[in-house]
Amino acid sequence: MDQQLDESKVDLKEASTKRRMWKPHERQKNVFKGNSHWEQTKIGDVDVARLSVLPQGAALIPDSFGVIATPSWKEVKQPTLPFGFDWQQTLAGRFDFYFELKKGLRCLALGERFSGLNVRGEKHTLISTDNPHHDESMDSMYKPIPFLVVGSQNKFFAIFIDSSAPSRFDLDTELTEEGRIELFTRRGFRVYILGGGTLPQLVEAFTTLTGRAKLPPLWSLGHQQCRWSYPNEETVRELAHEFRQRKIPCDTLVLDIDYMDEYRVFTTSKKAFPDFKKMIADLKKDNFNVVTIVDPGVKVDDQYKHFIDGKKNNFFCKNKEGEVFQGKVWPGDSAFPDFLKDETRKWWADSHKFYTDAGIAGIWNDMNEPAFFGITKVLPADFSEMPGQHPDFCLHDAQDGKIQHLEVRNLYGFLMSRSTQEGLLAIRPNERPFVLTRSGSTGIQRYAAVWLGDNKSWYEHLGKSIPMLLNVGLSGIPFAGVDIGGFWDDALPEIVIRWYELGIFYPFFRNHCSLSGRGQEAYAYAPNVEGIARKLIETRYSLLPYIRGLFWEHMRTGAPLMRPLMWHFPTDAIACDIDDQFMFGSDILVAPIVERAHEYRTVYFPAGTWYHFETNEKYEGGRPYVINMPLGTVPAFVREGAILPIADVIQHTGEYSTTPITFKVFGKKAAARFFEDDGITFDYETGKYNEYELSYADGQFTAKPVHKEYAASNKYAYQVAGDNKSTTVQL
Repeated sequence: MDQQLDESKVDLKEASTKRRMWKPHERQKNVFKGNSHWEQTKIGDVDVARLSVLPQGAALIPDSFGVIATPSWKEVKQPTLPFGFDWQQTLAGRFDFYFELKKGLRCLALGERFSGLNVRGEKHTLISTDNPHHDESMDSMYKPIPFLVVGSQNKFFAIFIDSSAPSRFDLDTELTEEGRIELFTRRGFRVYILGGGTLPQLVEAFTTLTGRAKLPPLWSLGHQQCRWSYPNEETVRELAHEFRQRKIPCDTLVLDIDYMDEYRVFTTSKKAFPDFKKMIADLKKDNFNVVTIVDPGVKVDDQYKHFIDGKKNNFFCKNKEGEVFQGKVWPGDSAFPDFLKDETRKWWADSHKFYTDAGIAGIWNDMNEPAFFGITKVLPADFSEMPGQHPDFCLHDAQDGKIQHLEVRNLYGFLMSRSTQEGLLAIRPNERPFVLTRSGSTGIQRYAAVWLGDNKSWYEHLGKSIPMLLNVGLSGIPFAGVDIGGFWDDALPEIVIRWYELGIFYPFFRNHCSLSGRGQEAYAYAPNVEGIARKLIETRYSLLPYIRGLFWEHMRTGAPLMRPLMWHFPTDAIACDIDDQFMFGSDILVAPIVERAHEYRTVYFPAGTWYHFETNEKYEGGRPYVINMPLGTVPAFVREGAILPIADVIQHTGEYSTTPITFKVFGKKAAARFFEDDGITFDYETGKYNEYELSYADGQFTAKPVHKEYAASNKYAYQVAGDNKSTTVQL
């Protein structure tokens, strides 16, 4: 060996634990004492069974905050469950669940996993964790959602653990055709078994239980630009000037931690940003929205109003001695709000008036796992049950008394985002809020968009973003993306272009990088690279009418915007195994290049006829093609029978309401739905929107209003793919 193992650095206890864990699992004695019961209901076309478990000594089944639906339940003795599902309590702080995993069954969802689409064959630990080193060896990530979908073709079932406690999913790692879930808790919980449906039916039922995202503000769907950090007002103004002068479309500038006074939340640096409010107002005149980062750590400083108020009113988490818990993050020693308390969430929500008074458009919640410097491994290797109080963490005030942090850690980012959204809504009640969060748990889609954290400027991360976002979407979250260009390391021109080719199809569309890397704004590269990036960003804006329709569809059915091919082609065995392509809605197939120095890739087309998005070249489905994709290609193909609403080029969404929209028809017979509203308010909830059934047949285009109560100012036309002529349409 070239390098000798340094035995002094080996954790022998951890190594011994891993050795023992490698032994085949044997079921132990069931030690459960307490109360449990089963109930049944039907959600849509899906049968749902619910197990409620209250261990002996537990006061109640606490609110997980994930489930909001209240269907009518019927109590039953023992429902018929798929795949031999069984459960037991194995230790005082652990429950085990068992089910069969026959060969050929795929495992999907589980929130944010550094994995391919099929998460079978691995162990997945679900606890919210800040780990900046995204590589194949990592396990826990920022968004644990204990919703597992299992099945194939048109028959799937799902297991949903409705608990805030950490869990571990072992999905047939020993090739014994068995799945096992360990739930590490001493509290009550519920388990939902959803069975016997298609993949869309199961996601629809799950999002009926856990809620769906409302329509986001239109501006938040545009191009967002961020860096850790734009250090001062001069830099931010220059950033805005460059985008507008160079005609690179952009809607949002995002400020990272350096806008604050020594990283104190709800403050600004008078030195770096001497007139913060005027800067925001000037940027707004130029149609830029500004989003600011807000972390949960409150600097321990007896002269700092927010710390004084939090300490005085008992809003902070405590240690076991009853004192304010402290952890180190950007401000240094910091206190952390106890978001399990209603009064804490109200205080935090009200505090956002500081930002709205300054004109801030949205809030970015970061470091909210919560992150503590020096702690990236939340659970020890020998973690086999929920322990007593962990020495590195705090206590929370929960419904059932003082609860140690690990029991409810998964809720922290979720409840912070909820508080943030509720604050923005209270201040601006008829304006759609925009909240972005790094950490979240079941139901986070009700309160925030998400991105997948600190990725790197690696082709592996570019490619992995597809299956990761697909599983996040199947977990109920439609508004998701990753940092375009990668957060860590230097993004060279080629990878930035390839990332924009894919990123224009991310629901959340943001370029973000670290302080230590080169700038990766579109204009930070050579003129030819800037030109390619500009064209791709313009394509994103042209797709906004289509993207808005996909959010409307999610709100009604729970469907994600990014979908695995199996969503629409469940009986196509080849399509079901592909996770470097995806469907963007029902009409666009995206197949990007995700490898360095490649200009060709194999694209598999399911049954039907497909059109190249840019050239209109046709491909007959049911087979793969090797397709040339030079840098700057839009890697998308449109299903025959589709009608895509395409907007003219705009620089920002402030121009959207008057920009012409062309309905592009693919094929001799086509149909679609088209949605429009003001993109700003909640007036759509009271019927102020338009929805049309579009159709094309026998050379005739028709737009039949399904609902029409919004006065739109756009002009409309239709165009058949391959024909340069467009014809005016009256809606």
